[in-house]
Amino acid sequence: MSLKNKLSRLKGHMQLPDRPLPETKTIELKEDWSHLQGQPRFLEEQWTIFREIEYPLDYKLGAHRFSELKAVVELWNKAGVNHPLATNGVSEEQLIFFDTETTGLGTGTGNTIFLLGYCHLEGDAVKVKQFFLPGPAHEAAMYYHFLEDVKDLSNLVTYNGKAFDWPQVRTRHTLVRDQVPKLPKFGHYDLLHASRRLWKDTLPSCRLSIVEKEILNINRDGDTPGSLAPLLYFDYLREKDPKIIEGVLKHNEMDVLSLIVLYIQLSKKLLSRVPTTINETYEIARWFEKEKQIQRATDLYQQVAKSSSSRQNDALLALGLLLKKEKKLEDAMDCFLLIAEKNGSTAVVACIELAKLYEHQLKDLERALYYSKMAYHKQKQMARLLKEKKLLDDLKLRMERLTKKR
Repeated sequence: MSLKNKLSRLKGHMQLPDRPLPETKTIELKEDWSHLQGQPRFLEEQWTIFREIEYPLDYKLGAHRFSELKAVVELWNKAGVNHPLATNGVSEEQLIFFDTETTGLGTGTGNTIFLLGYCHLEGDAVKVKQFFLPGPAHEAAMYYHFLEDVKDLSNLVTYNGKAFDWPQVRTRHTLVRDQVPKLPKFGHYDLLHASRRLWKDTLPSCRLSIVEKEILNINRDGDTPGSLAPLLYFDYLREKDPKIIEGVLKHNEMDVLSLIVLYIQLSKKLLSRVPTTINETYEIARWFEKEKQIQRATDLYQQVAKSSSSRQNDALLALGLLLKKEKKLEDAMDCFLLIAEKNGSTAVVACIELAKLYEHQLKDLERALYYSKMAYHKQKQMARLLKEKKLLDDLKLRMERLTKKR
């Protein structure tokens, strides 16, 4: 049998799915979304529910008003600082405060995004925009209208979006990419990483809800927990009643709005425009040091070093190491000497640094051996872990070498 005849026979057994009839779309549109300010947007036979809410710029959510975002962006742009949260020429209207709601926490194709939500400044208002998936067959419509809506915007602001939300968007986009625009190349500010840097040691968790309550003074009365979102979405798919999903929409709305407040708060702390705790100041200094903003880091370390807090020794050590890199050896030694007589791991490191400076820079082998022995005895008192034993062995070798050299 020829290939042509085989294909003809096979075609007779194939049942291609019928295209949805207009009546089917009409039945779906009978859902009443008006009380949620939702309206359908179509892509051929598919559709998504689009919801838009406006807030005035002077609206205060927790610790800040939305209008402060413009001032914060101006501060970043004037500062000219190289930092992951710096806007560096980006306007406040280019920031997309973005969050998703999904059917699970995985990042594979089995996990579906059923709500794309974001807010941004536009004119004299903050606009919250949401694109809701009314059923699995309508995914292309949701992504099409979302991507059309954000095509003139350029920078995402998320909470764990680099690890979860945007990779999941990319995964789902591949399934409908022939029907929708390409994903834009967004800049990305992930506020989870910033929150962890400043508050991981002071908060029980860096979940957004805890940061909102403890840092931003945002209390969500009657909020639908995000953990219930997948269950409520599946209930909606069975019942087709928009009221079921109302709490999830409100939760997502608050998520994206709180990101504006969090970005304002973080930026003002980084730019020294609001009071910071000693612990926050120390962590901000470490962050600026990592970003090679040495002068800012030095100034902040000095503030902590002058305090009587538990972070004082950490700041003195960090400051000494910075000054050593800058070849300001006398100032560095002053920092190390302030710690050397104390106890703890910072004192051990300070003694080792003093031994190095006395040996290699000042050629004083007696003092180098003295601080090596001091480091050894301090470390011996605290040596409990295997890695600390290795440091003891290293210090022994240093003392033996210095003794022979002397």
